[in-house]
Amino acid sequence: MSSLELPRTIRLAGKSEVPRAYWESVDAGQAATFVEGFVLSEVEDPKQLFRFYAEVNVNNSRLWAVLTDLAAMLPDACACIFGASGDEVAYGDYQEKEFITAVLDSLQKELIQDCFLEFGLIYNDAATLIEVYVAESKFVKVWGVDRQHFEQLMKQHGIPAFEKMSFVDEFPKVRVPLTSLDTEARSTEEMIALLEKAFVSTAME
Repeated sequence: MSSLELPRTIRLAGKSEVPRAYWESVDAGQAATFVEGFVLSEVEDPKQLFRFYAEVNVNNSRLWAVLTDLAAMLPDACACIFGASGDEVAYGDYQEKEFITAVLDSLQKELIQDCFLEFGLIYNDAATLIEVYVAESKFVKVWGVDRQHFEQLMKQHGIPAFEKMSFVDEFPKVRVPLTSLDTEARSTEEMIALLEKAFVSTAME
């Protein structure tokens, strides 16, 4: 089974890059196997608004295609959520999903490679929560209500299920700004500003 293709802006840290207290975690990361796949947990608590939670490792070059298909789980009106890693997430206004995905598609390069930026799509009402969220190290978190639909999408992309998996964010890592590798890339700050302008009404006034 081939190793997971990570964004070029992130890698596991070495011992020389972290305090000694983290060396054991560095060793664990170096020993871990990272592959495409997903782990899923069913949610049986009726008070919860979602019926399953999943985490998905996907090769970075395939992330956008998988994300585009996962968006099919959300209704036609939803919201974009986004933020710099470590900061509070911003919630956009509910808009047509087609508009949201078109805007995100125009920012695709930075969204899938900038490991200081997180984003996703969400639908939430009194009875339902559906969310597809791309975390900083570019694996996908999914909260949903239709497990069969989700598993069908995973099957379409050839992404297998596992009981346990390793994810890069569990171990010490080194991130570099995308702008340090691509002079034409937008910075994280510029991306946040563009997303706010597109999706948050107060930012457009």
